[in-house]
Amino acid sequence: MKDRRVVLRRHCPFSTRKNSFKKVKTPGNKIKIQYLDKKISKVVCAESKKKLNGISSPQSLGFMRLCKRKKKISRIYGGHLSGNSTKERIIKSFLLDEKKLVKKYNKEKKKPFL
Repeated sequence: MKDRRVVLRRHCPFSTRKNSFKKVKTPGNKIKIQYLDKKISKVVCAESKKKLNGISSPQSLGFMRLCKRKKKISRIYGGHLSGNSTKERIIKSFLLDEKKLVKKYNKEKKKPFL
C-alpha cells in the first residue's frame, strides 16, 4: 500500500489520544481513516495488581453513573483489594494481636511472686 495523504474526518486535526486512527483500503481502491476507540483499563487490586472480578469498567463518566452494586463488591475493601489480599490482611492483623498477647503472657510468667 503506497503512502498517500489521507483527510481527517473529524473537526479536530491534531494528533491526540482521542484522534488515533488506522488507514484502511476500501473496495473502491481509496484509503480512508478508521478512528480507534480509547482502550479502557480494568479496575486493578492495589497490592497484587491483578484485575478485580465482578466490577465493570466503563469510561470515567460512565463509572460515575453506575449504581453502587456494580462499582464494588460487598466485603471490606470491596472495589479496592482482591479477595486474597483482603484475606492476607486479616490473617496478618490476627497474628500481630496473637504475638502481643504471647509477649504479655511471657512477661507475666517471668515476674517473681512477692
